[in-house]
Amino acid sequence: MEDKFRVKIIGIMFNPAARKILVGKNQGDRYLSFLEGDLKYDEELDIGLKRVAKEKTGYIVHNLGAVYAENRLKDKQALRIYFLCEATEGEEKPGKNVTELRWINPKEIEKHLRKKLPPRLKGYIFGLG
Repeated sequence: MEDKFRVKIIGIMFNPAARKILVGKNQGDRYLSFLEGDLKYDEELDIGLKRVAKEKTGYIVHNLGAVYAENRLKDKQALRIYFLCEATEGEEKPGKNVTELRWINPKEIEKHLRKKLPPRLKGYIFGLG
């Protein structure tokens, strides 16, 4: 049997006026995380990002572009693609499997996620603050 090639879409939702990013806590998780979901087999990246953001936060987002990619396939996980996005409309509401949403200062990201980020991704996120 052949291994499936999985792609995770990860939204770094940024509010430029407040200089904050949105993170959430998924049902059953102990810690906050970025908003993420699986890309469907026949789905375009931009459409997948917008679907995941709407499902998890209630927001319609504008995709500002891919900012980082992480190949975790060798660990039998997934290709993880991080996108910077901005909420353009909608009402904030924890959605699909999300129990909490929180806007945080980008420089506090590792403290809130309780994990170390890859240095390039961390540097990019710190630059948003």
